[in-house]
Amino acid sequence: MSRFSGDTATAKTSQPPETVSRREAVGIDDISVYIPKLYLPVTGEFATSRGIDPAKLTRGIGIERMAVPDAHEDAATMAAMSLLELMRRSDLKPEDIGKIYVGTESAVDEAKALGTYVIGMLEQIYGAGSFQDCSTVEFKSACIGTTQALEALCYWVAAEDEGKVGIVIASDVAKYPLRSAGEYTQGAGSVSLLLKKNPRLIALEGIFGSFTRDENDFFRPMGATTAVVNGKHSNQCYLDAMQGAFDAFAAKAKRKGTIVPQDGECVTDFFSHLLFHIPYPRMVEYASAAIFEHYWQGLARWKEVETEIGAEPKAGDCESADQFLAAKSDYSRRFAKSKHFLDAFKSKVLDTTAFSRLVGNIYTGSIYLGLASLIEQERIKSGDRLCFGAYGSGCSALVFSGLVQPKFASVPKRDIFRRLDSRTLVPLADYERLHEGLKEKSIIAPSQEFALIEIDHQGYRHYGWMC
Repeated sequence: MSRFSGDTATAKTSQPPETVSRREAVGIDDISVYIPKLYLPVTGEFATSRGIDPAKLTRGIGIERMAVPDAHEDAATMAAMSLLELMRRSDLKPEDIGKIYVGTESAVDEAKALGTYVIGMLEQIYGAGSFQDCSTVEFKSACIGTTQALEALCYWVAAEDEGKVGIVIASDVAKYPLRSAGEYTQGAGSVSLLLKKNPRLIALEGIFGSFTRDENDFFRPMGATTAVVNGKHSNQCYLDAMQGAFDAFAAKAKRKGTIVPQDGECVTDFFSHLLFHIPYPRMVEYASAAIFEHYWQGLARWKEVETEIGAEPKAGDCESADQFLAAKSDYSRRFAKSKHFLDAFKSKVLDTTAFSRLVGNIYTGSIYLGLASLIEQERIKSGDRLCFGAYGSGCSALVFSGLVQPKFASVPKRDIFRRLDSRTLVPLADYERLHEGLKEKSIIAPSQEFALIEIDHQGYRHYGWMC
């Protein structure tokens, strides 16, 4: 049997899932998702107006539709909506929640935390002052902000001794200039995570591998409404940071005895699924190819790869360093098209991109939209080990792992595919007016949701629950 079974079939476990439950586990008990009711197809009118071959978008980038926020929506309203759904799903009361940490790069205020707006909106439902014993803080670190919030809040939950839970919210509007190279990757949405002891869904293993470096791959200057993206450089920063964080995670997991590969094995064999940050679905393919190529080299299975695509180029066979780098890059492209890689990708990664294809990039929440994709497609089972690889431009990466718990199936589904199918297509002209802030009236009048009602003369934002 091919040694590739470790990366295409059931993942190995070097210690049983029960190990995490010997102590009081901390992790994700439930997850909720809010996506705006408007969408724009990237084919048809949009592709024609931008002079882009639709196949480049649907196959080359992996995007089919972009979620579009209506005139009354922003990062704060979406965050409040995903939290409200989470509280209703899990029968949470305000007094149950000790902390609300928000990851966003679409903040609506330069000083005031987004979570305070969220609390203000939720108190319109649960009563004035109902959240006053709950603290909130905003995490900003590009698309890794929510994952940094998750790590920090897990330590608090582990130490909490009054039975309170923590909430992590990702909420963002990915926005680039009209007709720019990044426009077709836009999206919007919010994901809320319920963190508690002895969770029903995912128990985190407490191992975090990190990588940080100062880069200018993506940034948004003060006062700017859209980001500056250095595309090719950003892709390379993503890959470099992910590799560094994976190496740090693998070393820590081995030192702790959690994942200890034996002869012929590597760390990726121990994961049932790998979830990456999804700026666009095709980028996840690039990232996983880089990780598998790195960890498979030197193992017996690599001979099977070389049988298919040839031997890896050597520096001594090239006339210059530039020629060698070009040869290495070409080899990696061939590896990404190999049957061995594509089998592993289909088994462990592809299903995480299902929602992102229909929503677009939601920045800090995209990796957790991937988790929701796995859950809604019933692709996880008890005992699976999941690997999360988060990336934030600028640049940072964080890799961690968690075990699917025995009670995961008791968590109700969210019917997200149906909700995405029931959205309203927005005409291109209306999308452009919404994008530029020129459309004052909502396309769909808000009902049974939070809405931005007014921005007053001081610039303060007022929100309300619309019946």
